[in-house]
Amino acid sequence: MTAAATTVRAGPPAPVRSRRRFLPEVQALRAVAVLLVVAYHLRPDLVPGGYIGVDVFFVISGFLITGHMIRDVRTSGRLRLGHFWANRARRILPASLVAILAVVATAPFFIPLAELRNVGRQALGSIFYVQNWLLAADSVDYSNSENAQTPFQHFWSLAVEEQFYLLWPIVVTVAALVSARIARRRGAAAGPLSVCLVAAFLLVIVPSFLWSVALVGEGDPSAYFVTTTRLWELGLGGLLAVVLRYTDGLRPVRAVLALAGLAAIAVGALTLTEESPFPGTAALLPVLGSAAVIAAGRTSGPGSLTPLVDLRPVQWVGNVSYSLYLWHFPVCVYFAVQAGRLPTKFEVLGLLAVMLVLSAASYRWVEQPFRTSTWARRSDRRALVASLVGMGLVAASTVVFWITPAAREDVWDQRAGEVSRLRDAGDERFGAGSARDGSFAPFITDEPALLPNPALEGKPLWLTDSARCSMPHEGATAMCEYGDPEGDFVVAVVGDSHGRMFAQPVIEAAEENGWRVVTFLRNSCPFSLTPRTMPNGEECVGANEDVLERLGELQPDAVVSAFYESSRFRDDGSSGVRGTVGLAAAYDELAATGARVFAVKDAPSPRGDVFACVSENYADPGECAVPRAEALEGRGLTEAAAAEADADVTVIDLTDRFCTETTCPAVIGGAVVYADGNHISDVYGPSLAPDFARELATG
Repeated sequence: MTAAATTVRAGPPAPVRSRRRFLPEVQALRAVAVLLVVAYHLRPDLVPGGYIGVDVFFVISGFLITGHMIRDVRTSGRLRLGHFWANRARRILPASLVAILAVVATAPFFIPLAELRNVGRQALGSIFYVQNWLLAADSVDYSNSENAQTPFQHFWSLAVEEQFYLLWPIVVTVAALVSARIARRRGAAAGPLSVCLVAAFLLVIVPSFLWSVALVGEGDPSAYFVTTTRLWELGLGGLLAVVLRYTDGLRPVRAVLALAGLAAIAVGALTLTEESPFPGTAALLPVLGSAAVIAAGRTSGPGSLTPLVDLRPVQWVGNVSYSLYLWHFPVCVYFAVQAGRLPTKFEVLGLLAVMLVLSAASYRWVEQPFRTSTWARRSDRRALVASLVGMGLVAASTVVFWITPAAREDVWDQRAGEVSRLRDAGDERFGAGSARDGSFAPFITDEPALLPNPALEGKPLWLTDSARCSMPHEGATAMCEYGDPEGDFVVAVVGDSHGRMFAQPVIEAAEENGWRVVTFLRNSCPFSLTPRTMPNGEECVGANEDVLERLGELQPDAVVSAFYESSRFRDDGSSGVRGTVGLAAAYDELAATGARVFAVKDAPSPRGDVFACVSENYADPGECAVPRAEALEGRGLTEAAAAEADADVTVIDLTDRFCTETTCPAVIGGAVVYADGNHISDVYGPSLAPDFARELATG
């Protein structure tokens, strides 16, 4: 019995044009795409824009899948949706589920305990092909935006494709129905299917492209992952499948077209970077380049790519490209977790060999057998049911990502509770207290005990209470109030998320001393009059100018400014570090409100995986310390701007609360110092309150 099919009549079957069924140039393009992605994930410094290989895949997928559907409609007069989806399941799911299951079995041995829950969450997102939406949500959730890479992160592009496979047949179905209706009205043998398909595809492609440009222009980080900004890339491949007709003529022109397409892809791979606004208009390079290579077809004569295309290694990589894409990223992540660095050139060769072996095995013993299996091909319904059952079983196996952390969580919870009791009792050794006494002792209990519990889900990242904030008008930076609302001494805190994390000890000091605190904090917006090199840079400057007006009305006694010192600013004419002039100007404007200005030097930089490292080295967190010189690298912009300012600016330098003479520990006085790769935790932050109280009272 076969799965129910949706039948669309587009008139009597049309004569079938002679078409090339096997396209070696497309296989070669697949090889280019997957090798770009693999190279980017192995050594992004060598191929900074290698991520565009995904965009090449999108065009190829749109082209091939649309071609299959059009042939089905033209030859049989109908499109069987159940059959189409069963074919996709047979082609895609076996290899992906085996790869996911392998990662589920191995991840607990490679991935730090603190990250296992997030890995499990992304495993489920990958199994059910919604990974791109999970990553999009994380990218705009500030507390999750710096989550460590997981072995499943690359499944975001497969999720986009699967969602396309659900939508696109419906678009083709609608176009075919319209074509059939037109044919009936005209009394013709067949309707204008190609015209209807082009019109339907453009109704998807154009809005998707415009939305991609708009979202990227707004600096929305979710633009990279969401399906709505990527549909146009797959759709353009589909459009090509409708209009393209291969010919043996125009050989010189087609050879040039293929070379130009490949050159466009190469330019994108070598010139685009992680900081390039993408996809948007920048994605036109790989998308149009891929379309050009496909449109050129099989070329010959001078400048032809055919000798390169026909090389057996090239075709083999194209054949295994799907399996290689599935397996390469877990290998990259496992190496990065264990080594904590990029691989050397020799290690790259070793890792590539491992990837190719795994890919070859997957292609030979998983992809091909399931793809050609008589048992699976005999019944579409059977294939779909088996796919759902397989997805369910693999999803059930992900319970390991929650069981493993839970085994340690209870014990660590009890120990964290003991540290919390000592802190609440006023133990002066807690947190920065152990730095003030010079001991930098990691623990204040008899046995290793940390606060917060490293196994807990989520980051201990301080966020001010939005219930206390007021928003005078749309787009303005929120003002929040803390401490004694009637306090005679008023302290304002301005800055980005690093201003937010240092606002916490200021608030603690205010509550001890009866001060009033108002905060004007905006994530990713340093309090400077020079824009950052980010799409929202001008918006930040405008918001800062608005805050200056409000501070002029408020007239605080002191203003504390703090920001992420690794921020990159546009050229503002600074003779030294770029951004000095804009920060100095902001300090002068703050002083013009009548307040004393305090500029906080940023916290030292920890390991990027510091919180995960602590969870893996609970009893010996000294393993997670960073050399002082390395941790302070790039720090100095605050002092430079304070010296440049005309006003009297006091620099609050708390480096000695984070670092010994040689290292910057990850744990001090029973407190985990950092929440992620650049923010201090919400347990260590309050322990700095005495330092801020002293500075503000005597400044």
